[in-house]
Amino acid sequence: MAGMNISIVAFACLVFSLASRPVPCAAQAAGGTGAPLPALPGASPYSPDSALSARDFASRAASKRFSEDWYGAVEDYLAALGRNPAFAEALMGLAECYYELDEYEEALVYAKKAAPFKRGDPALRNLEGFIRIGLADLPGARTLFLAVTAERPNDLDARFGLSLLDLAEGRKTEARARLEDSLRLSPQNARALLSLALISADQGRKEDAASLIERALRFHGQEPRVQYTAARLALDAGHLQDAIAYARNAISMSPAYAEARRLLGALLYRSGSLSEAIALMQEGVARNRKDAAAWFTLGLVQSAEGKTADALYSYRQAVVLREDDEVARLALEDLVMDTTQVESTSRSAYAAWHFDRGREFEDRSYFDKAVVEYRRGLEIDPNSGPGRRLYAELLRKRGLPGRQLGQLKFLKEIGKADVAVNDAIETWQSLLQDSVSATWKVDQYALEKRPYRIALFFPSGGEEGSHAGGREIIMRYLKDILLASSRLEVLDLNPEVVSASEAFRRAREAEADYYLLLGIHENARDIQLGGDLRVARTGSLAMTLSSYRTGNDRIKEASVRLSSVLENSLAPRGSLLKRRDSRGLIDLGSQDGLKKGDKLIVIRKASLDVAPDGLGPSFPKDAVVAEYTVTLLDEEISEGSLVSAGFFDTINAGDEVVLLPAEATKTAAKTGSTASPTAPAGGAGTASSQGSQTTPLFTSVRALR
Repeated sequence: MAGMNISIVAFACLVFSLASRPVPCAAQAAGGTGAPLPALPGASPYSPDSALSARDFASRAASKRFSEDWYGAVEDYLAALGRNPAFAEALMGLAECYYELDEYEEALVYAKKAAPFKRGDPALRNLEGFIRIGLADLPGARTLFLAVTAERPNDLDARFGLSLLDLAEGRKTEARARLEDSLRLSPQNARALLSLALISADQGRKEDAASLIERALRFHGQEPRVQYTAARLALDAGHLQDAIAYARNAISMSPAYAEARRLLGALLYRSGSLSEAIALMQEGVARNRKDAAAWFTLGLVQSAEGKTADALYSYRQAVVLREDDEVARLALEDLVMDTTQVESTSRSAYAAWHFDRGREFEDRSYFDKAVVEYRRGLEIDPNSGPGRRLYAELLRKRGLPGRQLGQLKFLKEIGKADVAVNDAIETWQSLLQDSVSATWKVDQYALEKRPYRIALFFPSGGEEGSHAGGREIIMRYLKDILLASSRLEVLDLNPEVVSASEAFRRAREAEADYYLLLGIHENARDIQLGGDLRVARTGSLAMTLSSYRTGNDRIKEASVRLSSVLENSLAPRGSLLKRRDSRGLIDLGSQDGLKKGDKLIVIRKASLDVAPDGLGPSFPKDAVVAEYTVTLLDEEISEGSLVSAGFFDTINAGDEVVLLPAEATKTAAKTGSTASPTAPAGGAGTASSQGSQTTPLFTSVRALR
């Protein structure tokens, strides 16, 4: 008996020793990165999963994949690999899950690890092809899909991959042909039906799109993604109530379908059913507290409902979960600015984020980016002493001492000037006492200039993008950037229009010079801003603008680029402020691109207009009263010599000035813009060209994989 007791004790010690040893993480066992992972099911001998085999975990993971619980599936697949690091099914399952989570590099790692165990497997090669599309390796993806179709000509996955590559390269006709061929092979194929419906809608073939989606609903109406796609197409066709009904169907079939829930929340927001939308999105965040997009949509609807405190909390949650979500941050900041007093101390934390980023950019000599951040911070918190000092110092570094002095004086006005600021004010006032503004006794920064009057619009309806209400938020941000220019005045008009003719009518009635009907296409990875700038009097095309960006800060950079091209494409125009014999003072300076020796023409007051088509000024020949040559410059004003155009001197203060055509061309070339009547997309006046890969159509069809 004693011997038996000793044996039992020894056995217990052995079990304790084994249980106490660290369990290798699944990534290490599978040859992965070796990063520590959370405790896995079955890691502890006391866990109810301790008896599960690798195949048990993989089977459970497959069930979670079917219900689109990607996180749970990843956990179980990793547990399966903990049991068997060479388990091909788990390796391929992980590749699939990471693909669905947009973790394409990690997905490729596991696809490569599965390859030795599944040599020649067409499903694995197709999966790697889709992963490579996510990584923008289009040639690599095409090689894989073509290899599969060479062996299996009727492989529907490979055919779909090739049609997706056709869309990525802008070949819609070829993509359509491939999908129609797939549909002949499999007449009820849901993916082909939905893809063709989306392509037809994009090409304006509304009847074809409606017929295709009707077929998809007839054959696969029980599938949530079919209902979801039907909702999106109904929205694109302007059938809001039908879209709501389809989105409801998708959620009733799959309550965990987060994308469909967000779409329905956006549709209810658009329809004015705010209370229902709030309840819907509250359920969404209750299901997944880490769904940043659901938090954003909830905040949007709460804000519209007037529940400011709740909306601020929801927006903050969205920003915390995804710090790089620019739309969520802009919405949060806009709400803070709209609902608090300028003096409110609650604004300082939101502004400080931009000041910190601006300082980081400045330290790396990215001065243009720093300026944008400082301006946004000061828009949020105008009375920020630290922020205004940072901005003033940056203006000095950029050779704008007059503007720097203006910022320092503002600090003094609001009672936030210390000894250093007061000393700097005295120093710069002394240094600038011989400036043009001091000589003529004019405050160059208080002048009411004659900027171009611009109306901004975007078309209503259609796709929401990755953020409900995102177009309004992005348009407001673009408008704020343009307002920093002394050359442009953005009219305060409702930006949403139902048609191009409405935009024309409203711009003309508002007496704008130009109007821009802007398309805003934003998704989780990139943004495209583009549209036609037209003359408000006639509706004729002046130029085409396009700005595409991807990666971090894409909304900011696309907006800044578009505004820069727009501003630089409009030739400076101003007024004759004062005259002293043969010398004159005009309200254009170095910030308008002028330099010593530039020549302008002086036009009789109220005679200058924009050309009825294209870009450029329009005025009667007999309205020219003088030629003006720049001799001295400040930042916003300049002094020059006047030479009368006729025998009689009819030059008066208040007359208008514009660059000579030759000088306007030089200025445009220097700024990288154009003064040609029209500028086609991709040519002069285009902020950036865009490959077709990231169009909304490509994104929508790719999601059907």
